[in-house]
Amino acid sequence: MEKEYKGTEARYINPLTDYGFKKIFGDEEIMRAFLTDLLEPASPIKTINFLDKELGAETESERGVIYDLRCETEDGKRFIVEMQNRSQSHFSDRILFYLSRSFSLQEKKGALNWNYALEPVYGIFFLNFKLSGFKARAKRTIQLKVEETNEVFSDKLRAYTLELPSFREKPLTFPKEKIEYWLYNLANMETMTNAIPYQDKQPAFKKMGNISELVRMTPEELSKYNISLDVFRTNYSVMENERAEGLKQGIQQGIQQGIQQGIQQGISQSKYNTAKKMIEKGYTAEEIADITGLPIDEIGRL
Repeated sequence: MEKEYKGTEARYINPLTDYGFKKIFGDEEIMRAFLTDLLEPASPIKTINFLDKELGAETESERGVIYDLRCETEDGKRFIVEMQNRSQSHFSDRILFYLSRSFSLQEKKGALNWNYALEPVYGIFFLNFKLSGFKARAKRTIQLKVEETNEVFSDKLRAYTLELPSFREKPLTFPKEKIEYWLYNLANMETMTNAIPYQDKQPAFKKMGNISELVRMTPEELSKYNISLDVFRTNYSVMENERAEGLKQGIQQGIQQGIQQGIQQGISQSKYNTAKKMIEKGYTAEEIADITGLPIDEIGRL
């Protein structure tokens, strides 16, 4: 009999923690189902190889989950996937950096006959925030295109940004794409008390629920997860505090700028009023300019 979860009792791991992300997407069956629903390849994905190229970081707070995968479809097409679950400043530059790195690693050093033929590289970036400067979208596809004609310059570089906040605690009524089922579950898994929904839409969700249940984890696994969860919450708290401080500072600067602008406008208006009265009394333009500091041509227009 399935256990009933009540109140704030957690049933599943947080999939956005380092540990949770690895546990879910480190499963080949789940990863294959996810990539198929996102990329919708013309031919089914046959194999996935985890290349074990997670990048290190100097501090715990700088860590980020990076999956470097090599995939092959049944029709023989190969591609490399970078999957990441972390935000930072200069986000668009970060996307370009990681995808460029994957391309540069394909260089056949020492091979005189290498003709620059490259395997496609796809970058998948989970965003636990809405990307500023762009229209809000659940899935955003980024490619190299010719500006004048909108033609695809190369189909070997593609990046996907997946925004989770818009799916948090919001039932899916009219999903536009299969990937939206994934985004809903990933955004809300930590607070779910029932079985992972939409298993009729994607059978892999059943396995995702099974491997993510806290009651199925060993004490050692729980310990590692709790450490990862604490780091995640601390980083999130710091990020929110920085945003609040930035907003407060921006408001204060805006007020100060407004005061200064008001003072300058008041001074300018006072000068104009003085100049008008002096004109009425018959002062010369030179005398008015000397007293008010207004340019001669401004006094001429008055």
